[in-house]
Amino acid sequence: MVRRKKTQAIQQKVRTMPARSYDRESLLNRITTRIRQSLELQEILATTAREIRTFLGMDRVKIYRFTLEGSGEVIAESIRENRLPSLLGLRFPAEDIPPQARKMFVKARQRVIIDVATGHKTQEQLDCPSTGKTFASEDIRYSPVDPCHIEYLMAMGVKSSLTIPILHQNSLWGLLACHNAIQRRFSEQELQVVQLLVDQMSIAIAQSNLLHTARQQAHHEAAINHISSLLHSPLKLTEIRQAVLEETVQALQGNGGRLFITADTTGRPAQIYTYGDQPSLPWLEETSLWQSILNGEKGVASQSYRENNQDIQPHNLHNCEGRSIKSSFILHPSSSPYTIKDLYREPQLKSLASSFGSTTIRSILIVPLRYHQQCVGCLTIFRNEISTETLWAGKHNLDDRNLRPRVSFEAWREIKQAQAKEWSPEELKLAQAIGTHLYMAVMQRRVEDTIRHQASHDLLTGLPNRLLFNDRLSLALANAHLSRDEMLAVVFLDLDGFKRINDTLGHAVGDQLLQAAARRLKDCLRDTDIVARWGGDEFTIMLSPVTCADDATKIAQRILGGLNVPFRFEEQELYIKASLGIALAPYDGEDAETLLKNADAAMYRAKQQGRNNYQLYTPALGARALERLVLENRLYKALEREEFLLHYQPQVNLITGQIVGMEALIRWNSSDLGFISPYQFIPLAEETGLICPIGEWVLRTACAQNRLWQSQGLPQFRIAVNLSARQFQQNNLLKIIDQILAETGLEPYFLELEITESIAMQDVDLTISVLRKLQNMGIQISMDDFGTGYSSLSYLKHFPLDTLKIDRSFIRDLMRNPHDAAIVKAIMALGHGLNLKVIAEGVETPEQLEFLRSVECDGLQGYLFSPPVAAQAATEIIKNGKLNMKN
Repeated sequence: MVRRKKTQAIQQKVRTMPARSYDRESLLNRITTRIRQSLELQEILATTAREIRTFLGMDRVKIYRFTLEGSGEVIAESIRENRLPSLLGLRFPAEDIPPQARKMFVKARQRVIIDVATGHKTQEQLDCPSTGKTFASEDIRYSPVDPCHIEYLMAMGVKSSLTIPILHQNSLWGLLACHNAIQRRFSEQELQVVQLLVDQMSIAIAQSNLLHTARQQAHHEAAINHISSLLHSPLKLTEIRQAVLEETVQALQGNGGRLFITADTTGRPAQIYTYGDQPSLPWLEETSLWQSILNGEKGVASQSYRENNQDIQPHNLHNCEGRSIKSSFILHPSSSPYTIKDLYREPQLKSLASSFGSTTIRSILIVPLRYHQQCVGCLTIFRNEISTETLWAGKHNLDDRNLRPRVSFEAWREIKQAQAKEWSPEELKLAQAIGTHLYMAVMQRRVEDTIRHQASHDLLTGLPNRLLFNDRLSLALANAHLSRDEMLAVVFLDLDGFKRINDTLGHAVGDQLLQAAARRLKDCLRDTDIVARWGGDEFTIMLSPVTCADDATKIAQRILGGLNVPFRFEEQELYIKASLGIALAPYDGEDAETLLKNADAAMYRAKQQGRNNYQLYTPALGARALERLVLENRLYKALEREEFLLHYQPQVNLITGQIVGMEALIRWNSSDLGFISPYQFIPLAEETGLICPIGEWVLRTACAQNRLWQSQGLPQFRIAVNLSARQFQQNNLLKIIDQILAETGLEPYFLELEITESIAMQDVDLTISVLRKLQNMGIQISMDDFGTGYSSLSYLKHFPLDTLKIDRSFIRDLMRNPHDAAIVKAIMALGHGLNLKVIAEGVETPEQLEFLRSVECDGLQGYLFSPPVAAQAATEIIKNGKLNMKN
């Protein structure tokens, strides 16, 4: 930012110069335009050197770039009429620029002007060395030139020179050196213009670095994407991995490589893929060094050697993210690449060096395919040794380097053999990204192999599961269709009494029982038959071939007989039975789904017939009967599978709008059939007797939810639960309710039980007795759907009630039917006359609300305020405290 302000100040100063400075302004525009238009740094530097030489009228302008080790190379140059020799391409040793001079070049942006003839040196500092702030005007200092430096310049034929530092990212990138064969002075305006051009070069360098990074990143992303596409190609696995290895070696500029995949749990042995130059040792990955890396051991390389030479080092790149990686996978440090710069200098590779003797391999990159403790192999890349060639500006002797300058600047060629090429950080990042893709591909393949077996078999019994059974059944049906004279049978089997044993003795015994039952089923079948565990205590069997229904029934009888023998577990005899349903193909269905559905329906027919028998499917069951049987089938399992849930609908005080209660309403979300209306399954539950355990679950869940709301500090109110006819007639109803209240911790006052008129009138004496006992416990009693039954008013006055609920059928047509309005008024008068609260159900419109307000109804319930909602939504309603009563 300081440099930018200084540059802007200089630009403003240049613009205010007299008319003769137009050529300088033009020069700045040409250089700036060149930087914008050109993408190649070398072209920009060459143009800048030429323009500066022309502008200053100098004999030679060179741009000198520093290398990492401190030496510098002339990378751009412009000479006038060969007045001075060319130095382009020559390397100058680091000692030519003393450390103190380098420091001042960076901290003070110091310009140095030397007049060889007078021996004077001018140092102009643009920034304060201690604070880094830009001076208002340059800090100019004069001093004599070191005699050694004068001789150094004279050896190049230079009589005057100007040196300006080129900075990039607060580091000394290089120098701009302007040389003249005769004495020359520099004006302030000239120095300002040249400084502006040097600043423009810094911009060009930054632009070039960004471009280089973008190009390299695009190249690496293309390589990763290509490798990723190979890993997901339809080729054979061996072909995929070989192709990936070859692409990786080329992308990382290697001369050879190896991909090692460890043995897996399925028994597949370790695999090795090779490409390019290789050591003579075939299983390199079994050596101690590679095994240490694969196992993620610390101190994998010689610690002291790593600290001193940095030749072997794990590159902790676990936070680097390649943009083309499609996952959020975060690498563990032990999966970072390891580099061996020179294998002949690594003590741990001393014993292996001979195996590389016949090759020119010099450096090695090892990428473990690992995540945490899971390692599936490693990727190894080899690089051959290289030769380097450097043109030095005159041969020099380090012993007297600082005593005398070199006599000649003639090029001296230095050639170094058997050098190791460095692995750049970008290459390491690329290697790690490729390693990530390889790891995930290998793991995905292994998981698929494992899952393939698990996906088609039951883990507990080892039998085929429903997926494999469906596939086998579909295939058998296709074969039977082709042969036209073959039949097959599908048997659906459910173990009777298993749930009782499982709940009583525990899941461990239940699992053993299922395993034993599976073995017996297999023993009852032929070699061509298939038995599968369908789920829970259900099994499916395919009998193929069969010639008639008798073949299937004989096997069914054999199965029933086999299961009638008691099972022994730890000196204990367990008895289970089975209900079987049989469907024959092609008569009862030509596809797997239809056959299984019909066999399932027949199996539930066997349950209705007393269990421990088999039933053949017949069309006489009919579509409606079949649907009912299927629904009953699912209903039997719904409670066990936790498919029921409660919704809650608020009851509102008409005057205050406060919530005074919540009615719990059961809902059924079947995993097979989806949401099923209560009007469908509640009558069926009543008929089958399942309404008792279902009703007990509803009561327990509703009480627990109300207690939870209270514990959260929400307003206290009653929770209303409907009792069915079967529940109300249970001998232990009061005991069940008392037990649930004790378990949930809910006070009886906050529970309201709803019964219908029809329930109350079935046994009036029993009803009065039970209701009084419930009231004595502190429980509130409500008569639901009042007005739709046939209760006698003489009996009504004897029922111990707290609330009457007007049925929604009277509320629905309230504003259109005067008879409904009259009935509602009569019920209101009756309820209030008996000192009961009256609540109207099914309120949906503001008009209904106003009518009920006019007849002084106590409470309301309906969609006008809220539909029945799940517990979470009900909680939000309760938190609001009251509902809008101004509709």
